[in-house]
Amino acid sequence: MAEGRRERMRSKIRSRGVDGMPPHEVVEFLLYPFLPRKDTSPLAKRLLTVFDGLDGLLNASESDLLAVEGMPQMAALTFPLYKDILKLNDEEQIKKSKKIITDPTNAADLCMRTLMHARNEQLVVFYINSVGNVISQEIISEGNSTQTKFDTTLICRNAIVNGATSILISHNHPSGNLKPSVDDLIGTKDLANLLKQVNVKLIDHIIVNKEKYYSFRREGNLN
Repeated sequence: MAEGRRERMRSKIRSRGVDGMPPHEVVEFLLYPFLPRKDTSPLAKRLLTVFDGLDGLLNASESDLLAVEGMPQMAALTFPLYKDILKLNDEEQIKKSKKIITDPTNAADLCMRTLMHARNEQLVVFYINSVGNVISQEIISEGNSTQTKFDTTLICRNAIVNGATSILISHNHPSGNLKPSVDDLIGTKDLANLLKQVNVKLIDHIIVNKEKYYSFRREGNLN
């Protein structure tokens, strides 16, 4: 009888997923691998009662789950992971969605996330298409803990190869000091002029540390 119910449940899941299913049936299905020869419906209902619904169940700790009569140890270990996996997926999607450069703050956020934990200075270039999507990114150079230099000709050539209509460049200052060096100022101006010759816009050059950033465009060092 239990196996017949399981097969019906599997057919339901295959045809429409969990849409419209009551929570106790969803939990009943999730318990199948951990209790292969038992009716999991009573335990599913017990879990939802103890933890006051599906959200409470998915937020329960392993020790709390083990305190429920009949809860298998592996199920107690696995259930808390379901919400963690969903959270991880959400964070991944957020990262992807934010790789769209729409405004200066958005650009700065991307640079901060990319470079804030680097131990040495790195120069990263983001190649961007006509609608603001980052189509590629690469570390152009990496120096010691105090300095890195960039090759303007290489960046310009790679922008053309990537089919970019604009680029964003960023480097970090592990020392924490956000003030651009003379080389930073000269190199950025030279790069902007070189890119103009091939109809590619330099959106900004952003220097970051672990907490803040410096925008060349915002500070008037990029026309």
